[in-house]
Amino acid sequence: MFLPKIREVTEALKSLFSPAYTTKFPFKPYVAPEEYHGYPKYYEDGCIGCGTCAQVCPTNAIDIFDDLITGKRKLVLNYASCSQCGQCEEKCITNEGIKLSNEYVLSTPDLKAPEVFETVEKDLAICEVCGKGFACHDHLLFVKERLGAKAYAHPNLLIETQRQFTEVKPSAIKDHIRREDLIKMVCPVCRHKTVVSDEF
Repeated sequence: MFLPKIREVTEALKSLFSPAYTTKFPFKPYVAPEEYHGYPKYYEDGCIGCGTCAQVCPTNAIDIFDDLITGKRKLVLNYASCSQCGQCEEKCITNEGIKLSNEYVLSTPDLKAPEVFETVEKDLAICEVCGKGFACHDHLLFVKERLGAKAYAHPNLLIETQRQFTEVKPSAIKDHIRREDLIKMVCPVCRHKTVVSDEF
C-alpha cells in the first residue's frame, strides 16, 4: 500500500530537480530541425505556373487566378487551410516549384493578414482566338525542353521559342476561326476546332 506512494514521491522529486522537457514557446521561439516538414513555400525560379499543386491539394488551400488584362497568373496558397501534408511538393512536376519549409507556426488573429498567404506570379499565355488563358510561358518552355527537337512540330512551342529571341506581337482576336490560326498561340480547344474546320 505504501509502495505506490513512495514511487510517486520519487517521481515527483526527480521531476522537480530535472530540467523542463517542454519549450518556452511563445516567449522563446522554437527552432524546428531542418528535416521538419512545415508550411510549403513557392520558389519563383522553379515554379512554372502549371497549377498541379492546386489540383492535388486535399484541403483546397491553393487558388489560381488568371488576369487576362495584365496577362498574369497568380497562385495563392492560404496557410490557414494548409494541412502541411506535402502533396504539393511531391506532385510538383519540376520538383523545384514548391517545397515544404520547417516553418510551422501561424499565430495571428487576422486570417487575411499578408503572412497567412504565399503567392507566386507567372506570365500567362493567352489564346489568340478566344482570348482565354490556357498555360504559362514558363510551362510551355518546360514542355519544349522535355520534348527536345520534337517540340518544333507544335506551333505553340515554336512561337514560344521565337519569343526567347525576339518580340512576338499577338494578333487581334477574330469572330471566327481561320486556317491561319493553326500557326498562332492557340488553346487546345480552339486548335481542335481549327483542325476540324480546316479538314471538313
